[in-house]
Amino acid sequence: MLLRFDTLKKLGDVYINPKNFKTIPLVLRNWKDFLSLDERVYGLYSKTIYNPSQRFLVITPKDEKKGIRLVGLYNKFIKNPTKFCREEYYQYQVEVKRFEGLPFANGWVGSRIVLVGEAPGRKGCGLTGICFYRDASGMLLRKMLFSLGVNPDFVYITNVVKCNPPENKFKGFSKKELSLLEKELKIVQPKGIFAIGRTAYKALKKLGVDSTYLRHPAWYLRRGIRDPSDQMLMEYEIIRKFLDNSENMPPTQFLPERTTLQKKNRMDKM
Repeated sequence: MLLRFDTLKKLGDVYINPKNFKTIPLVLRNWKDFLSLDERVYGLYSKTIYNPSQRFLVITPKDEKKGIRLVGLYNKFIKNPTKFCREEYYQYQVEVKRFEGLPFANGWVGSRIVLVGEAPGRKGCGLTGICFYRDASGMLLRKMLFSLGVNPDFVYITNVVKCNPPENKFKGFSKKELSLLEKELKIVQPKGIFAIGRTAYKALKKLGVDSTYLRHPAWYLRRGIRDPSDQMLMEYEIIRKFLDNSENMPPTQFLPERTTLQKKNRMDKM
């Protein structure tokens, strides 16, 4: 379940996981090339570094300890899924998935921030096991973060509800879902939490966890916006600003040109 940073390969401006590829592309210049890869040619997980057997990115010894604890929590969920998920959600999830196990979370366990969504989507996380990946909402979120200079593979992303609601018709959450999310956040210990959508914001508020509300990408999609708009970038820029103000951020969190810009801006302030 752990993904070690030294197993990744850098191509152009992005990192790839060689295990996710049927064949490695000869040229990959930037994130736009990365997100335009054809999954039929390169593989279902070619546009992310994660897959169902490698969910938690670890870079440091401290990350390793967190990762091991998250694997333990995931195993508890797998052994007794209906303890943490509605029976109808679980049954539907088993029907639609194309991977071993169940959806949970993915990302760098040492990330200063956590993005919390509502639940896996039928064509996205419910099918792949990777949060905000492959479906329209997930790809819009990834495009938006990349546009801001933040590599979405180097933040931690999870959902309030871990199993896909039948036909994506969400019927709410209960204490069982919240108990799992609470345990998860205590392990990751982020400095900032961003709620992607109203449901996530309400769930975090019920847990007594402070978070910043951001409109769900689906809100923009319903208005015909399929690529990052100025409005969306302005709203989500708070993530970039939060990371800019964080200490000891690894360069992997940002794309190279934005990292250089970040350093220049800090020098200008001195």
